[in-house]
Amino acid sequence: MESLEQKRLRKLGDLGQDRPLLAGSLSRIERRDARGKVTVYHLLTFKQAGKTRSVYVPKDLVKEVQSWIRNHRRLKQLMADLSTLSIAIIRKHVPEKRAAGGGPGGAAKRPGKPNAR
Repeated sequence: MESLEQKRLRKLGDLGQDRPLLAGSLSRIERRDARGKVTVYHLLTFKQAGKTRSVYVPKDLVKEVQSWIRNHRRLKQLMADLSTLSIAIIRKHVPEKRAAGGGPGGAAKRPGKPNAR
């Protein structure tokens, strides 16, 4: 049976990634008890099926989880940049084609049709 680590590595390979990523945020929580003793722990907060969930993160995993979150944010920004560039290419296509005279019906406008803008 495939372990969770193996499944994750396979999925990362499908994405062309070699580093894990994680959508969520990490919070450092400090609690004081009645005696004034401070307890510090970390919670990972994320969305699952439209609901906000939180999971305790052990101390020895905090740095690693922070790295996963940073990697997710980096990829999310890259995807946003790619989407913006793709939209710009789509918007630029029609005016370039019209300028080259290769648009629908050539460079001339169709008679009887108002210019929709």
